[in-house]
Amino acid sequence: MSKTHDQFVSEVYAINPNVEIIGTYTKALDRVRVRCKVCGKIWEPKAYSLTQGKSCPHCSAIKGSKNNKGKTGLKNYNDFLLQLHKVHPEIEAEGEYINTHTNVSFICKRCGNRWSAKPYSVLQGHGCPRCSKTGTSFMEQFIKLCFCSALGEEAVLSRDKELIGMELDIVIPSKMIAIEPGCWKLHKKSFKRDTIKREKCREKGYRLITIYDMFPENVDAPFDTDCFTFSVDLNKADHEIIYRLVSNLFSICEISHSFSLEDYQNIEKEAYELSKSKLHDTFVEEIKAIHPNITILGRYVNSNKRITVQCDICGFEWNAVPANLLSGDGCRKCGAKSAHEKTKKPQDEFVRQIALVNPDVEIIGEYTGRHSPIQTKCKICGHIWSPIAASLLRGSSHKGSKTIHKEMKNKK
Repeated sequence: MSKTHDQFVSEVYAINPNVEIIGTYTKALDRVRVRCKVCGKIWEPKAYSLTQGKSCPHCSAIKGSKNNKGKTGLKNYNDFLLQLHKVHPEIEAEGEYINTHTNVSFICKRCGNRWSAKPYSVLQGHGCPRCSKTGTSFMEQFIKLCFCSALGEEAVLSRDKELIGMELDIVIPSKMIAIEPGCWKLHKKSFKRDTIKREKCREKGYRLITIYDMFPENVDAPFDTDCFTFSVDLNKADHEIIYRLVSNLFSICEISHSFSLEDYQNIEKEAYELSKSKLHDTFVEEIKAIHPNITILGRYVNSNKRITVQCDICGFEWNAVPANLLSGDGCRKCGAKSAHEKTKKPQDEFVRQIALVNPDVEIIGEYTGRHSPIQTKCKICGHIWSPIAASLLRGSSHKGSKTIHKEMKNKK
């Protein structure tokens, strides 16, 4: 017999008194919305995990960082600021630092943009989303900037990937609404993905509004609700259309804010600037500063369009994602070689281990790695061969060694 909601609440309280059930319990394998009474974090775990003792992941992360017996240590605020300055001298952190996986507010000193991100992501090279200029459309930027102007920049998330595990163009958490503007000619190829996004948003209690421009006339909208279609290109058409669209979106979100014509024109200027793609020469200069040993062979289009590059050290060519290069990813061949060098045993250490596990062989070649061949000599019969180093550590000898050594022993 399935337990009731009240029974579940009582069980969780007895095991996890700091966890408050704010959603409705359905069954053990379904997710339920809960809140931590200590830090206020809201998350949706599977119901059965709470009755097994699982508690707030945020509080657990802090506790784990403090009590991991020095394995990694808890980075303090000053340590984080020093690392941040080395990676991004143009970015400042605002607010409290808890750990590398808990969002911190940042401000870009170049453009004044404020955004929230996980510290580890910024330390890995991800910088100001506004300065990166990834080539988003004017339509998306215009709508986003209108909401930022009405609600404040901190109230609007851009290109959020955390809510449903898939990228959403614009998210307004306070209104439980997400907005996905795009060109139908591009989105019709991934319509199934758009459908999945709507389902995932619905599961999270969010309302997803989809906007398609360049949509064929006299054709029904692909979704019955919360779907706006326009036959024109909203990036170039009469902007009165996009003004009315923003007004409709504000009405849906119950936002009582109006813009003057001058306000709209100022937002237009900023949206055009933000929607510009990075120039090829600018991209080449940025890569040269980050990767002086990488040459750009192809032509830069945008941050997600692969481009052919070459490593000046080993000559390896590959098609890289520009955003990954800007985040610090380099030549994978050189990277693998570097990682190998860091983990490779010294020659004398390998020889010492062989003397212990395989005393009848003598190492006469240079050790280059456990998966590489190495010239070896048998101390019993003098045979020389080049086995894989790892096989010697397992006690292996040369082919036919048992028979040869047995015959030698019989002759003696």
